[in-house]
Amino acid sequence: MSPDYVATVVFSGLLIVFVALFILILAVSLMGKIFDLIAAKKQPAKIAPPDIPAPVRSAAPAVPAEVPAPLSDDDEVIAVIAAAVAQISAETGRQLRIRSVKPARTGGRSAWASAAVLDSMRSI
Repeated sequence: MSPDYVATVVFSGLLIVFVALFILILAVSLMGKIFDLIAAKKQPAKIAPPDIPAPVRSAAPAVPAEVPAPLSDDDEVIAVIAAAVAQISAETGRQLRIRSVKPARTGGRSAWASAAVLDSMRSI
């Protein structure tokens, strides 16, 4: 094969790829504009809110109010679980309760190490 033939094939291949990519970019941007127009037609006209004067701020109090301590991740998880139990209790009509919350025994391994052990033992 001559170098001219190879160069022609390489150049035409690159040209075809970039022209196709440009056509795809145009098609995607055109579809985006069409969908934006459709979404704009579906949304009702926004009504401007009435002019309300800004509230007058008084001087800051001399003693700041006490801010409650932020919840730790464990407290948030317990709150979410308690909410889920309350929801299930309301749906089923049965009285459910959480008796205790204890940390899981991991045997000194991290969660990833425990998962690795379980994964390797699963085939046995």
